[in-house]
Amino acid sequence: MPNLLSKYDTIVIGSGASGAVMAYELASKGMSVLVLEKGKRYLPNVDFEHNEMEMYAKLYKMSGLQTTKDNDVTIAQGQTVGGSTVINNAIWLRADLNKILPEWKAFGANIPQQTLINNYSFLEQKLKVKKIDPNIANAGSQIFLDACQRLNIPAEFLTHNRESCLGCGWCNYGCKYNRKTSMLVTFIPWAEAKGATVLDEVTTCVVTNKNGKANGVSFMRRGIPHLIASDKVVLCAGAIGSTEVLLKSNINPTGNVGKGLHLLGGVLVNAIMPRPVHSYDKIGLSCIAHAHKDYLIETFHSPPGVFSLNIGAWYKEHHDLMMKYTHMIQAGVMTASDPTGTITLDKKERPVINFKFSKNNLVNIKRGIQTLTGIFLEAGAEQVLPASFKKISIGNHGEMTNIDKFIQKNDDITLGSAHPQGGNRMSDDPSKGAVNSQFEVHGLKNLFVADTSVWPSNLWANCQATAMAMSKYAATFVSV
Repeated sequence: MPNLLSKYDTIVIGSGASGAVMAYELASKGMSVLVLEKGKRYLPNVDFEHNEMEMYAKLYKMSGLQTTKDNDVTIAQGQTVGGSTVINNAIWLRADLNKILPEWKAFGANIPQQTLINNYSFLEQKLKVKKIDPNIANAGSQIFLDACQRLNIPAEFLTHNRESCLGCGWCNYGCKYNRKTSMLVTFIPWAEAKGATVLDEVTTCVVTNKNGKANGVSFMRRGIPHLIASDKVVLCAGAIGSTEVLLKSNINPTGNVGKGLHLLGGVLVNAIMPRPVHSYDKIGLSCIAHAHKDYLIETFHSPPGVFSLNIGAWYKEHHDLMMKYTHMIQAGVMTASDPTGTITLDKKERPVINFKFSKNNLVNIKRGIQTLTGIFLEAGAEQVLPASFKKISIGNHGEMTNIDKFIQKNDDITLGSAHPQGGNRMSDDPSKGAVNSQFEVHGLKNLFVADTSVWPSNLWANCQATAMAMSKYAATFVSV
């Protein structure tokens, strides 16, 4: 265990997109920084394996089984040093700031647009962001793009943060070959090189305070209790994790902690092609189609274990469909939910995620499934199968009615999200938000939240780029 100081300038809770950038920025200013991470630290070339079940248990929160209270929506998040950047698809999307920031301002969050643009540029240079090379994209990507072109649907390869990628396709289980520029291999070691200390396997974090100011964190690490003082504390544990820490710490001065949770999420859709495509080979998430303002469509492909969970059939029929795995291509439909979810604690102080996609959200997802089904049929698919509890099959345009017929409520399809947001929304009005525009918790000095939980409305994009850009901006207030 590293030698701990009795007091730090700042303690950062969380080591993912927000926490790693925060630690680097503060350490670069000469501040003493302690980073606390619930998950374990792994070495890519030693601990990462091409084994779905093993890596889910190692790298994912609740081993990949984190769901909403009603079990209708799976929420995938990383729990390891480097956070979700270790298990994400390395997709880099700038948010449409002309759309998002006015919404945030209307809620009371004032974020300077040019600062975020500058931060995007800085991060893109540091993380080697570039357009995905078609040569490392799975074969289903070009099939998808060609069909979109014939249907006059704008579509393109995404940008990503990888360097000299081999195209192994195992991005969601940790990059064994160090080609994904995740926080584990970039900003975390860069922060450590500037003097930051990182502790893994930390549990039961509670922020301490006195006289209206945060003054440290108590926590457990490998069965040993610790209490470390600090001048400031920054929560960067994500939309659910940061809320959990605040509630466990009995910090909720305005009553807005845990409110306004929203997700960017949806459903995977599979298609069986007449010939083998081998889409499991190379990068899975590679393309985006700009089909409609109410939903997003991105190509994807899962290894067989996870893929099997998204085939809506049982027993022999499920087996027979999985035997066509090499013929399958896959993509996902996502929509932005309304900020109606909440996060609470149960009697054992475990987070409870209270959330449902609204009827309007479900309508948008179904419209997206219809559009994606049309793309797959144009590509020559013999059968299109949205991820569902009961098998939903569309073999031609006349069977499109099956989508509305069989999808009536949330649990009719297999919903998921890797982009939880909100929960501690930002507003300078304490009656509406949990933190102000300087990222400081209302009613308690020297306690900051600098992650996706502060976003008042949905980003409508993969979150990591904006999470990092916002954290870099937030560091300017923490370092004062």
